[in-house]
Amino acid sequence: MRFRFCWDVDCPDWLLAEIATLSKLSSVKLRLVTSTLAKSCCGAALPYEVVTKLANDAKLDESEAQAAVAAIRWVLESAAGAAVAPPVLDSELQQLGLPKEHASAITRVYSEHQAQLLIQLKNTSLQVGRNVSWSCQVVGVNVGENLKPVVQLSLQEGTPSCPSTTVNMTPAQLYALIHELTEARQVMESIH
Repeated sequence: MRFRFCWDVDCPDWLLAEIATLSKLSSVKLRLVTSTLAKSCCGAALPYEVVTKLANDAKLDESEAQAAVAAIRWVLESAAGAAVAPPVLDSELQQLGLPKEHASAITRVYSEHQAQLLIQLKNTSLQVGRNVSWSCQVVGVNVGENLKPVVQLSLQEGTPSCPSTTVNMTPAQLYALIHELTEARQVMESIH
């Protein structure tokens, strides 16, 4: 089943698994955590105490609490990026099995922060026309007694004084990335 907040594709399996974890929280706690995360998505620092308090209040272990935080953050950012209307998000979260009160709690916070989330996403994503430089090179990495090829991609946005991002991957991972980016481009072009 396709969901608008998932960019009109199936919901990721990891998110489906976290729906049960989110359901363990009270709707009030979920709204408070979602509000803190929405502010964090908009640039505010996320206090680590939020994750700890969430874990303690809902009797979750720390990894479950971190996964719940990641799920809420992903829902907020994906919904904003896909320009999903709050009633649609509410309906889709319920279709995934989130209780009505829980879906309403997330949707209410999303509705309050939707404009700021979209602005933050626009400001922090790569855009056409920005001064972006990138490089790609094949480097060798010793694996046991063998030298294995690794593709090193570097991306730098802005001036040379800005930090660059470097990603190392195997040739197979690079081919998979190219394939997935090609599919993403086709989906984006089909939307417009």
